[in-house]
Amino acid sequence: MPQLNPGVFSMQLFWLAITFGLLLVLMAKVALPRLSRILDARSSRIDGDIAAAKAARASAEELQAAVQKQLTDAKASAAATLKAVQESVSTEAKQRESELVQKLTAETASAEARINAAKSAALANVRSVAAEVAQAAASKLLNVSVSEADAQAAVAATAQGGRA
Repeated sequence: MPQLNPGVFSMQLFWLAITFGLLLVLMAKVALPRLSRILDARSSRIDGDIAAAKAARASAEELQAAVQKQLTDAKASAAATLKAVQESVSTEAKQRESELVQKLTAETASAEARINAAKSAALANVRSVAAEVAQAAASKLLNVSVSEADAQAAVAATAQGGRA
């Protein structure tokens, strides 16, 4: 094998050193700067993405706080509106109830007056009918003719608890 021939070792070592040196220079001047630029670009992009994510997060938190504030304000406004409506409805209901009580009181008084008038009329009618019945009974039973004035006086006295 020619690689293991000790006579060509020095020549192989020489070319090994030259090839190593050329590859070292080639790597240092061409490949490593490209890799360095790629790594720097990735690092910059990652840092930019992290900064954008932090900014988006801060914006989202601000937006969430604003929405929460609006929601709280809306709830408070709705509660105030509801309270005002309830008070308005309550006031209106009390007013209607008062009007209805007044109306019913007036109708009750009117009805009582009509009832009393009807009662008085019925009692007057009952007394006249009772006087007619007493007159007819006296003429049929006793064969006595009683005047209408005497019959009404007898009914009035009986209605008051006395006798005629």
